[in-house]
Amino acid sequence: MKIIADENMPNVAKLFSSFAGVELVNGRTLTNAQVKDADALLVRSVTKVNQALLEGSSVRFVGSATIGVDHIDTDYLARQNIAFTSAPGCNAEAVADYVFSALGYLSLSKELTWLNKKIGVIGYGNVGKIVYDRFVALGCNVCVYDPFKQAAAMDLENSQTNFVSLEAVLSCEVVSLHAPLTKTGAHPTEGMINASLLARVCAGTTIVSAGRGGVIDEQALKDLHTRLNGNLNLVLDVWHGEPIIDLATLAIVDIATPHIAGYSKQGREKGTWMVYKAFCEHFGFTEYLSLNDAVTDGRIRSINIKEDLITEELLARSMHAIYDVARDDARLRGKFRGNADQSTFDWLRKHYVERDEFNTCVILNDGQAAIKTLQAIGFKVK
Repeated sequence: MKIIADENMPNVAKLFSSFAGVELVNGRTLTNAQVKDADALLVRSVTKVNQALLEGSSVRFVGSATIGVDHIDTDYLARQNIAFTSAPGCNAEAVADYVFSALGYLSLSKELTWLNKKIGVIGYGNVGKIVYDRFVALGCNVCVYDPFKQAAAMDLENSQTNFVSLEAVLSCEVVSLHAPLTKTGAHPTEGMINASLLARVCAGTTIVSAGRGGVIDEQALKDLHTRLNGNLNLVLDVWHGEPIIDLATLAIVDIATPHIAGYSKQGREKGTWMVYKAFCEHFGFTEYLSLNDAVTDGRIRSINIKEDLITEELLARSMHAIYDVARDDARLRGKFRGNADQSTFDWLRKHYVERDEFNTCVILNDGQAAIKTLQAIGFKVK
């Protein structure tokens, strides 16, 4: 048996080499010739898996260690009787950490107070639900737009989720975007956040986009920034046309990162393990490694917050002890000054400086208010 795997999948050789030979490849430049004699193909979001890639190959199993599947032609795989699995939810905690780290950065750099703001979340999938639940646990005034989940919730008598319209979310003071990129169906998301909707956005609004590029109309976003004289807080992890980044869009955002919101060490390891588990089930192999075997501990095991009253500043400093999103922004801008092409975007992802999730760190604090607040954003308590 032969397995072709993206070189950026952590632990992939460790997990799969006992079953087959594993050949590591560049997922962005993968060709049909490379997969021709493979039995299984393991990818991340940079690989377009379709007829052009797989036609005439011996691939019978495709696994994507990602939460999204917009890079996969699932209809083609089904027609060819090729098994497919992804890793929904594997990096949901990591993306939520990214959102709150970004809010922490804005509170320190621009004195943004957000705990008392009206907050809207777009998308109530694995990521959006965690983001929404964290805001709820913090006592924030939060609402969410997701037409599919809202329709399902209407059948539940005790649903407490505050579903609202898309227009209502765009009227909030903080907007966190986690929608997938879809082009068909009842509610396609490509270009969904358009000029008409952005006209509802007021000065001082914070927008965090950590779902998929192409959901926001970037030209309309630039026009909004001009209309508001720059009085807008923007955090973009995903971009229309990535790995190419529009430099005019880059110039107006406060935090710019190369689609790494979910790139925590633990989230990526979990994604590989979820594909490993499905691979074993499909081929009838015995699993040798558990999730605990595949996911590593964090580097900082505990922190102690002296104050009991947690303000935006203390919250930011606590989060940034584990993950400071400004690091990734500075790295992107520094690299793009020297070489603003797609190879730079991919280089940043391939050579990403590992980060841990908040949940790998325990809070050593006796104050109940601090414990409740820090636990709400993902930290563990003793």
